[in-house]
Amino acid sequence: MKALGPDASHRIDRFELAVLAAFAVVSMWVLALDLWQVFAHARVWTGTDGVYVVDQLQYLAWIREASRHVLVANLFVLRSTPADYFQPAIVLSGGLSALGVAPWLSLLLWKPVAVGACFYVLREYVHRSLRGRWPRRTALVLALFFGSLTVVYGSVSVIGDLFPGFLSWGYVFGLLALAAMVGALLSYDRAQAQDRIGWAAGLLGALASSLHPWHGEVLIVVVLGAELAMRWGRPPIRGRLARPALTVVMTALPLAYYALLEQTDGSWRLGRVASNHTFPAWSILLEIAPLLLPALLAYHGRPRSFLTAATRIWPIAAFAVFGVSTTALGATPLHAFQGITIPLSILAIQGVRRAGFRRLPHRLLLGSLAIAAFTIPATWYQLDNARGLVAPRPGTANFITPDEHRALDYLANDRTPGGVISRSYLGALVPGETGRHTLVGDCLWSQPHCSARLLAVRRLFEGSLTPSSARRFVLGSGARFLLADCRPNANLDKLLRPIIRSVHRFGCARVYEIEWAPHNPGRPTTHPSTHAATTPRSRLQQASDVHCGHGCIRGEQPRQPGL
Repeated sequence: MKALGPDASHRIDRFELAVLAAFAVVSMWVLALDLWQVFAHARVWTGTDGVYVVDQLQYLAWIREASRHVLVANLFVLRSTPADYFQPAIVLSGGLSALGVAPWLSLLLWKPVAVGACFYVLREYVHRSLRGRWPRRTALVLALFFGSLTVVYGSVSVIGDLFPGFLSWGYVFGLLALAAMVGALLSYDRAQAQDRIGWAAGLLGALASSLHPWHGEVLIVVVLGAELAMRWGRPPIRGRLARPALTVVMTALPLAYYALLEQTDGSWRLGRVASNHTFPAWSILLEIAPLLLPALLAYHGRPRSFLTAATRIWPIAAFAVFGVSTTALGATPLHAFQGITIPLSILAIQGVRRAGFRRLPHRLLLGSLAIAAFTIPATWYQLDNARGLVAPRPGTANFITPDEHRALDYLANDRTPGGVISRSYLGALVPGETGRHTLVGDCLWSQPHCSARLLAVRRLFEGSLTPSSARRFVLGSGARFLLADCRPNANLDKLLRPIIRSVHRFGCARVYEIEWAPHNPGRPTTHPSTHAATTPRSRLQQASDVHCGHGCIRGEQPRQPGL
């Protein structure tokens, strides 16, 4: 099928505006739930906008670091790490924060940008791929809202990464990367149709790779696969390789940078290992089956345009990147399927039309019922699931007590340099709220031996350590401060008295300054010092060995949800 003509860029109609409005409402769901808790129950909100808040707190820590140094270091460990991570959206948010905008707000500002960009490029993609008002409308709705129940680790569920609305709940960089990837395919198709070499596809591909590497990897496979599908069985044409070569090379440059980070920065290497896991492919197949089965009917004949070929290759590319990501070479394989409903929706409509759907009586009613069946229940499930996950609970970081907030403000404003020991849910907040290093917060980045750290901190605050073991652990960590939350804690005043320099009380929360704390990374306004407690048997690990016990499994890594 040839690329469609001038009507592909006609003005947005009322139906499409309604779809955009629905997508925007869904994207605001978690934020609305959070704000309801603030205004109706006077809760202290930490600015998170997602169902797995540890991921958003990671972004806030990056923004806080970028506001000071542009390049980002790992604040989720007490040792110093290189400031070597560059991500364009993080840098822009960091610039806003340097001007006085709170990190959580500078992150939230990307939401309307991501939602609008995703809708715009998706609509353009659909219009160029399909003819007819209702096929286009159907594909648009399915691409944004399709979902079907599946089984994930023994539970009936809907896979969030397959639902664009889920990405808008705190994972705006993933949504932006998806928009950049689709924009790259559209730009490449336009350049191919005009038989010219364009830079736009490569620039958008590089942006996608920088924001979310999985989209860059999928884009490379799609471009190469589509070019191969179009040229298969035809004599090679000299001089026609510049366009795919330029796009692939530009898209691959940020991926090479990430590969270099893993080789030169231990935090990135340990983080990849910590996030490496498998995911049952059959769970994905079960959820996308209602689109995949009719989509198979569209794989017929030679594609006559790049976009047609790219749409056919995209699902194959997603499975290829998924497969590689499950090996030791990758991590978090499910990210490869973000946006998969876009090509599958288009292919499914083409397949249904090929099967003779237009000859059925009452086809409009039947089609409407089918669309409703595969959009409304799944969307409702996602909204209801999000409502349960973001509900305030003790020991979670989306809402904290006013006293804990005052303690964090103190740590942010105090001029004394040094890192912090606290329970993990407040530890995840410490970097983004204060700019300080934390002993443990996000097990993706609090490596190595995150499980040992979690157990050690829990036993410290529960009071199950002897005074000598507790003091040895605190001094061995190199932390300057202890942040005691408002949950029941041991009598740390008594337990740590010989090494406490001062105690600052904020209602039920406490900040303890340690008298002697060598190897401290710097305070929020200074760059961390360069001590080298980086070996597997660091002082922290030796201290935690004192009280790790049989319940602590060395190298055990909790799975990390999200991005």
